[in-house]
Amino acid sequence: MMTIKTNLDTLKKKDIYSLMLFVLYKFKDVPQYSTLSELTYVLDTNNLLRLCELYGGTTITIPTIQEMEEILNALLLYQKVNLEHKDMNEVLESFQLTLNEKRKLLKIYEELCEVLKNYTFSGEQNV
Repeated sequence: MMTIKTNLDTLKKKDIYSLMLFVLYKFKDVPQYSTLSELTYVLDTNNLLRLCELYGGTTITIPTIQEMEEILNALLLYQKVNLEHKDMNEVLESFQLTLNEKRKLLKIYEELCEVLKNYTFSGEQNV
């Protein structure tokens, strides 16, 4: 019969951090903590601790891959049209998107143009 100590001794470092985050979720009873224990299998220990150090106590929402792709396409459109001065229609055709996807891309592009109009991106900040 395995004891709790024996079970704890067999855990790997990632498992211990996962267990810690799961216990934190159960202890705090905060629904947003429910998936935190999976972070230990996505991030290495140093980056997990760095994430906690930088964003501890902050509620964040992780974007979906689709959202990231949409922003990337808007940035590419911006680069080709605004920086390389290529024709908007030709660039849009090169994306091979449906009509609805093109409309969404143009909406994001317009918002991106507004953001970039008054913003200077200088890379890593406070990280």
